[in-house]
Amino acid sequence: MINLKKILFILGLSFLFFCPYVVDAASISVAGTTATGTVGGNITVGVTISESSGLGSWEFSLDYDSNKLQLLSGNTHVVGYVDGEGQTSQSYTYTFRVKGTGSTTISVVNTSIASWNEVVTSPTDSTTINLISREEVETNYSSNNNLASLEVEGYTLSPEFNSDTTSYKVDVDSDVTSVNVNASASDSKATISGVGTVEVHEGANTINVVVEAENGATKTYTVVVNVKEKDPINVKVNKEELSVVRKKEDLQDLIKDYFVETTVNINDEEVPAYTIEALDLTLVALRDSKGNIKFYIYDDGDYTLYQELGGDLLTIHLLDNEKYPSNYKKYTVTIDGEEYTVYKLTKDSKYYLVYGENVETGDKGLYLYDSVDRTIQRYYTEEVDSLNDELRINSFIIVGLTCLIVLLLIIFLIALHTKNSGKRKKRKEIKKRLKQEKSDFLKD
Repeated sequence: MINLKKILFILGLSFLFFCPYVVDAASISVAGTTATGTVGGNITVGVTISESSGLGSWEFSLDYDSNKLQLLSGNTHVVGYVDGEGQTSQSYTYTFRVKGTGSTTISVVNTSIASWNEVVTSPTDSTTINLISREEVETNYSSNNNLASLEVEGYTLSPEFNSDTTSYKVDVDSDVTSVNVNASASDSKATISGVGTVEVHEGANTINVVVEAENGATKTYTVVVNVKEKDPINVKVNKEELSVVRKKEDLQDLIKDYFVETTVNINDEEVPAYTIEALDLTLVALRDSKGNIKFYIYDDGDYTLYQELGGDLLTIHLLDNEKYPSNYKKYTVTIDGEEYTVYKLTKDSKYYLVYGENVETGDKGLYLYDSVDRTIQRYYTEEVDSLNDELRINSFIIVGLTCLIVLLLIIFLIALHTKNSGKRKKRKEIKKRLKQEKSDFLKD
């Protein structure tokens, strides 16, 4: 059952709405949480009713431009009252989706606020919000994705930091297991990732510090932290000094299914090695000065770079061979960052002819590698030679027929010329005879 006093308040409010008298105590305010809204985004507006002597009841309507805003939550017409004496304010929250651009005003109208003592006022208020398109917002976003500073705490970067330089190196001792990377952005609106404490291990450790500008553009600064190897085993291959990789965990991403784990003795130390049984090869891993690791064929202290090409079904170990079809030419190509010597029909061809041996069967021969699909298959020289022979025979036939046609055409033209010459000679003789007969007739 509704409290009688509440009914009287509401009735009194309705009566006084038509016969108001004004006091300054009650107020109503409209405020947005932001001065700007973006098309497609949301904005929030609050309406607060206040009465310092205590609220009794209230009524108001919310007015806005529906062409620019879509109401997502909140009632546009509100009637309310308090449950007991002592409440001095009441708030409402409205959420809008921005539909259009331009300035828009959100107002409270038809307001009527009754205090607990039944004093009625009709205050109004509004807020204005600027609505802009997402393109306008993004145009004003900062594109600055530079670093203002970069350091590996306790160490010196090489080269010295410069916001335009993105690659650096740091050498640390063999017993270092982590480093602290610190950086600051040139623009306070940019964000940075990749900083903080980073674990490192023996060898080259690449740390990427990524700066994202306010507009989403990114820039990556790379720091290679080289943890010195303790008592390294150094070897020379083609005048380049490399070090033997002695930790199996550094090789996990490089091991293939057909590698069989073993060890070899180098400088009186057992180091990890791998065999390819079908090829009777032993491989060891060597690291260069930049931290790159590659496998080399190990043969009693000699090292030869191991290279392979393959796809899902077939992989071959590349071998030196000079017996390539004469119509193929030698080129150097880069595949996954590594240089290979291949043979191609043309400079722009996507098919590479190579010589090698199947890692699973040991079969040697020429193979054709498709650099687009990254597949490889046997190059069947017998079929290609047969096709070339057939093409050569067809070429001879075509050339022979062409020569025969040209010869017949020449004979025809000669005959035609001879025939025409005879006719012209005969016409001359007839003209000469007629002329003579005419001359004899005139004499008679």
